[in-house]
Amino acid sequence: MDCHVLKKLDDIKDYFDARDFSVTSCDTETNGLDYYTMRLEGISFCNGSETVYIDLVNNPERDKIISFLRELFLIIKAIVFHNAPFDLKVLHNEGIRTTENIFCTMTAAHLLNENKSCGLKKLAKRHLREEPIPYSEAVKSGLQSEKFYQYATNDAIWTWKLHKIYNKKLYELGMNRLFYEVEMPFQFVVAEMGENGILVDADRLEELRIEVSRKRLELEKKLYDLGGLPYSLQSDMFTGDVELVSKHKLSSKTLLKIFEERGLESPYTTDKGQMSTGKETLEYLKGDEFVDALREFRALDKMLTAFIDKLPEHIDGDGKVRPHWNNCGTVTGRMSCSDPNLQQLPKTSPDMPIDFKSVFMAPEGRSFVSLDYSGQELRILAIVSKDEVLMEAFKSGKDLHLMTANEVFDLGIPEEALCTSHPDYEKYKKKYKHERHIGKNGFNFPIIYGTTAYGIAKNVGITEEEAERGIEKFYGTYPGIRRAIRRCHEFLKHNFHVRSLTLRRRRLDVKEKKSYRQAFNFLIQSLASDMLRCACNKIRKLFLKHPEWEAKFIMLVHDEIVVEVKDEYVEEVMNKIRPLAENAMKLPLRMEVDMGFGKVLSELK
Repeated sequence: MDCHVLKKLDDIKDYFDARDFSVTSCDTETNGLDYYTMRLEGISFCNGSETVYIDLVNNPERDKIISFLRELFLIIKAIVFHNAPFDLKVLHNEGIRTTENIFCTMTAAHLLNENKSCGLKKLAKRHLREEPIPYSEAVKSGLQSEKFYQYATNDAIWTWKLHKIYNKKLYELGMNRLFYEVEMPFQFVVAEMGENGILVDADRLEELRIEVSRKRLELEKKLYDLGGLPYSLQSDMFTGDVELVSKHKLSSKTLLKIFEERGLESPYTTDKGQMSTGKETLEYLKGDEFVDALREFRALDKMLTAFIDKLPEHIDGDGKVRPHWNNCGTVTGRMSCSDPNLQQLPKTSPDMPIDFKSVFMAPEGRSFVSLDYSGQELRILAIVSKDEVLMEAFKSGKDLHLMTANEVFDLGIPEEALCTSHPDYEKYKKKYKHERHIGKNGFNFPIIYGTTAYGIAKNVGITEEEAERGIEKFYGTYPGIRRAIRRCHEFLKHNFHVRSLTLRRRRLDVKEKKSYRQAFNFLIQSLASDMLRCACNKIRKLFLKHPEWEAKFIMLVHDEIVVEVKDEYVEEVMNKIRPLAENAMKLPLRMEVDMGFGKVLSELK
């Protein structure tokens, strides 16, 4: 394939004037991966017969070439990217807008085989039998060396070739609609989140650091005092923070000795048969003064070391954090997030009495709006299983957790009182709060994920016999769920994969027991993730029709969408995006969403 390297504007114009690049692959080279400081240093195009690299390093005509590229992309009808959100961010950062008719080979590769790496170099090696030049080697040769030019143009060539292979395969497997109608529009949402980021209140973050450090120290002193461990306090000469210093550490060995002295025993053990000092044991032993202090200490220590101390490393010059959103990061179709992981922000709880989300705020004149699917997975369970009792429960507005508890524990609640609109509903909900909790966390959710009687017993503190009886009553109440699970397992056994309602695939090893649990779980989770994509795509279309809202996608957290809008349009946006999310897909059961808004992330619920 002919390859050209161009540096001068006139040569670039002449080249594209004489050739058809209306359908092309495209790959960008940058000075780094950080959106805030990112700068385009080169760009490759491949139309299937020719490849061209435009070198922008120390280019005196850079600004004029970027202006030309802005015009060029307006006439390009279709673009193939590998990792489209990244390249879209690079181009957007230079003021370059593209057609929405795109093909992402990374996403295609992930759909076609979710268990394999979808990095371009590995795909080229696997499917094209190419031997990639290592990036470090290419850079070492110099950004304007023949080796680097070859490295850069190879990316565009391989992306083009892979898209030819993957496009055909997507149609063969019936995944073309999922790819073109759901995944490709969603690439722009992923890119937008990476561009927008979320503003951090630096003053509030420092307040939290001081508050959590103080509370952690108090708890640490308490633990050492209760455990009879000697210690001293000293001040850090740089920060002024007071630290506890001792030759004794709160190791498992030390904790076991303290537990023994306090007469504490737990049925949970390690692989070596020793009593565990982990989360399960601490939950089992809660109520003891030392254990309760230890639980809170660990929660605060994790918040401080994993989140509060780490967050400043990710704050850009404009005060925002821009995490890496990965659309191909999980085997179930769920999004993943890193640097920092905004999907695992610490939640406020008795063990974590600190509002960490309060450090994220909307810019002046703007507010957050959140949309959170309510009971999404259980509604999908009803759709997937086609269980008539479950479907009717949602349609008639029954409390499913109380309904399950009523059946499992023979509570005798009249059927009509299970409806949340019934005048006696709140009375029964309050009276059977504990049983409802077990119905929710012991049966409704765990059974979806294939939890055994042992797992349920351990999770909610009942005997295995009680859990076993409860499981039988659960399936007796919802017989369609058991049938659906059996159908799923049978399909997996004979086909070595399962497919969701959107035809997303999950390949599993049928020799492993856990694969059967994962298979049914996948049918629920993958549909939930694709529903979120569909909702985002519809919402984005609406946002494009209303530029006056200045609405932006900020983050996705499992079943929650957070956007940012101008203050004066908050109510209008909330009213218009709710029905789009509730009807994101054509399903026999309508989804329900909870809405929230506020100036601070923690105000949304």
